Amino acid sequence: METLKRKSVVYLALAHATLLESMRRKDLYVAGILAVLMIGTAATVGSFGVKGIELFLKDVALTVINLLSVVLAVLFAARQIPEEVSHRTVYPLLARPISRGDLLFGKYLGALALSVIGLLIFAAVGAGALAYYGLTLGGIFWQFLLLRVLALAVVVAMTMALSLVMTPGATVTLALLLTIGSATFSGAVKLLVPGSSPAQQILLKGAYYVLPQLNLFDLTKKVSYGWQPVAGWAMGTLTVYALLFVALFLALGALRFRRQAL
Repeated sequence: METLKRKSVVYLALAHATLLESMRRKDLYVAGILAVLMIGTAATVGSFGVKGIELFLKDVALTVINLLSVVLAVLFAARQIPEEVSHRTVYPLLARPISRGDLLFGKYLGALALSVIGLLIFAAVGAGALAYYGLTLGGIFWQFLLLRVLALAVVVAMTMALSLVMTPGATVTLALLLTIGSATFSGAVKLLVPGSSPAQQILLKGAYYVLPQLNLFDLTKKVSYGWQPVAGWAMGTLTVYALLFVALFLALGALRFRRQAL
């Protein structure tokens, strides 16, 4: 129990330091600037009237929220460990009674917190802009936000694992491709499997199940069309699915980090 308490304090301290460093670097100002651009766009569209294009506006607003939050999450996560190593600040951190796994998890919590803050800023701006024109998102919008948080948890863990084996530029590129192209990949696999050879089917299905299907966490269309909230068992299943991938990516990242020469 004492060990668990000590580790919890370490994780919170590392996450807090990550947040403070981000504030010092004015990272969240990027989210603020993008939010202002969203408001400007909404005002421009609204000046022409919104009657008849309500579904389109909701879909666009939610898609923008998804895209911007994912981009920020990838950028936040991709630099956490590489910058500590390149700036040599990793040495005083590890000189304390902190393992490399502890450092990775603490940084993960900080990057995730930054990503969730960015998501909430975009969501507040998007929902506020729609409400200004009399468009409501319904109760399912809260489930939309919860699933986006779960998706960001997976994205941040995956990006941090990639950052330990790739350059920062390559990490950002691959993470964005895997994240934004998730729905496209899933659709392509479903189309290719029937006409493929048995060996190719095994490879395609293996890739389908190994890579996280982040499109499962997207309720954009359901929110736009005013669906009723999703069943609790479905939300629970997706939560377990996300946590399993988070654990997998962090475990792989910790394994690589422990073997990495600093």
